[in-house]
Amino acid sequence: MMTRHIHSMTIAVLTGLLLPGCTNGPELIVNSHIDYNKAVRQVMNEELLLNIVRMRYAEAPQFVSVSGITTQFQTSGGGSTDVAWPNAVTSPTAWGIDGTLTFTDSPTVSIEPRQGEAVAKQMLGSIDPTNIAYLSSAGYRLDHLFVLLVDNANGVRSFDVGGSLPIRGGDAEFGSLISSITSLQERDEIICGFLKAYDNYEGSVGVSALRPSDHLAAIQSGKRWKEKDDGSGEWALHTYGLEPIIWIEPEARETEAGRTFISLLNLDPDAPFYWLSDLRYQDPPKDPTDSIRLRMRSFYGVMNFLSLAVELPKKDQDAGIVVPGFASGTLAISAEEHLQLILRIHEGRDRPQNAWIAVRSRNYWFYIDDHELASKRAFTLAVELMNLQISGGDSSQSAPVLTLPLG
Repeated sequence: MMTRHIHSMTIAVLTGLLLPGCTNGPELIVNSHIDYNKAVRQVMNEELLLNIVRMRYAEAPQFVSVSGITTQFQTSGGGSTDVAWPNAVTSPTAWGIDGTLTFTDSPTVSIEPRQGEAVAKQMLGSIDPTNIAYLSSAGYRLDHLFVLLVDNANGVRSFDVGGSLPIRGGDAEFGSLISSITSLQERDEIICGFLKAYDNYEGSVGVSALRPSDHLAAIQSGKRWKEKDDGSGEWALHTYGLEPIIWIEPEARETEAGRTFISLLNLDPDAPFYWLSDLRYQDPPKDPTDSIRLRMRSFYGVMNFLSLAVELPKKDQDAGIVVPGFASGTLAISAEEHLQLILRIHEGRDRPQNAWIAVRSRNYWFYIDDHELASKRAFTLAVELMNLQISGGDSSQSAPVLTLPLG
């Protein structure tokens, strides 16, 4: 009958209107995950840039973390039909369909300040030398890592990055050390990474006494049965770990850059590689060594150094409300030249149109130009370092949780 046909068509049309409002888990993830990812990354970058600018004005940095994101999705819809015909025989003279669809996204973001003794120690404590190997393995330049992170290498002092006085040079040899690293890495003759190092346990057995279950039990406990290096043929239970090292190609050690690097750090030229470790004493090693002992800066010190890359409004410089910049005649290759190669933070009255990241502070805009790849790379390095140094010990702060209703 005609009436049944009209009813069927109406239901089909209304169903087509309302079904798009029905949501499911995969669609929610597609529509939300990337947008929230972009938002969290943007605010973290802006926060770090703001804190770097603050430190140039002798203000204390402040970090907050996005600890959780909860969002509620609500969909509602309705529809109505209007069909009219003069009698039961003829076709309808008029009919219409009216529908509404409402979609609501209500996010709740939990933000917590990073403060307290634990965070202060992470900010002010020395960075672990192992982080140089991590960052170098990720593709960051070794010379830039030494400039930013190293305060002293086997007694060769870098420039001081204290926030209250103009930056002062350390030893002139530090500039030569950085130049040698630059030359070596441009020819792919120096590598910083990790070496699997084994330590012997007490006791040893003959290989015939070991059963497959012994090897399996050792692996499950993070150890290995391994032949001893003394030529006895006996095996011992070893533990192993990844130790940071710097390796220089043997032929490169005879080049000018290689000889400079080895001489300044008083390294053994015949050592197969050089261990990275903490510097416990100010004086350089008296005898050639196979270790590069580093005294590292704190993340607070790194931010102090990066703050010197901030261009300042002239009126603020004239008013004396900013931390002093570079003293003259510090190093053969000055700290300022090193920094200018790494990072530039510009300032302006108006919102920049070509900014990769920008923040507003003290009625000025401070930003990194989107076309300056070196600055973007250096800033990303600072973000990675912050994640290693500050966020690494607290998963609740380093990994905000996004909760989506899937019903």
